[in-house]
Amino acid sequence: MKLEARLRAFAAFARQRSFSAAATELRISQPAVSKHITELEDALELKLVERAKRDGALTKAGDFIANHVLRAESLLEQASLGAAQFRKSGDSSVSVAASSLTGGYLLPGIIAEFQHSHPDVRVILQIGTAEQAIELLRSHRAELGFVAGTVTAPEIETTPLFEYDVPIVGKSALVPRRPSRDSLEKVTWISREEGSATRISSDAGLARLGIVPRRRLELPSNEAVVHALKRGYGITAISRYVVATELRTGSLSAVRVHGWNVRNVVSLIRVRDATLTPSADRFQAFARARLADMAPRRTR
Repeated sequence: MKLEARLRAFAAFARQRSFSAAATELRISQPAVSKHITELEDALELKLVERAKRDGALTKAGDFIANHVLRAESLLEQASLGAAQFRKSGDSSVSVAASSLTGGYLLPGIIAEFQHSHPDVRVILQIGTAEQAIELLRSHRAELGFVAGTVTAPEIETTPLFEYDVPIVGKSALVPRRPSRDSLEKVTWISREEGSATRISSDAGLARLGIVPRRRLELPSNEAVVHALKRGYGITAISRYVVATELRTGSLSAVRVHGWNVRNVVSLIRVRDATLTPSADRFQAFARARLADMAPRRTR
């Protein structure tokens, strides 16, 4: 089940904010995308796209219509997924998108336990950034997402599940027991790439305290960050989930900084207003229960 051609073209433009990118997504020509959108504007007697701006931008009316069209498209695709699952007999599957924290540290054990108790449902886990998780939901290559941070998109519903601490961590010899702003600015700060939930929350925490690191080391994964920390290359702000073993064994220590109280949130994301397929509904209920049990124990 799909939207008609004019609405599909407009939905692709609303996602991509580019005629050329929308054409690539739909595998049609750029003039065809423009023609479909023009026909939709004529039918509605509304200007939806501001073509005078570079590669086009949505007008206020276009933004309003896009909100509804994107949600309608997602609902139709979700209905198709559910219909296919009802047609099949025997085993079923659910695709789950996750950010690096949830996919690498929270969900693996939950998925293993779920599949042990529900052998008829296969869980397919895809790990990336929160933005990539949204794209997987939008393209219907995933039905559920568990991400760090809060995300916003018109056709995506976000449900915060619980908060967790983001302490400053490093080798104890790198900073004084009572660090000053100057000592914290001199040490190298190791961080994930821009756009990661931990980077966003930690940069906000530094800004609130007026700390401006003089040297930064940016790494692409939590595992790489932990490796650099253990080698004594610098300090970082990172989720306790990631360094739980190192903090417990003493190979890394939490750096106590006056006024530092950074927390982040784990959120469930899904297509707004859509009914989940049976397998996805079973998994999300199971995962939410396990995460609820996990959160108090880990955030103390």
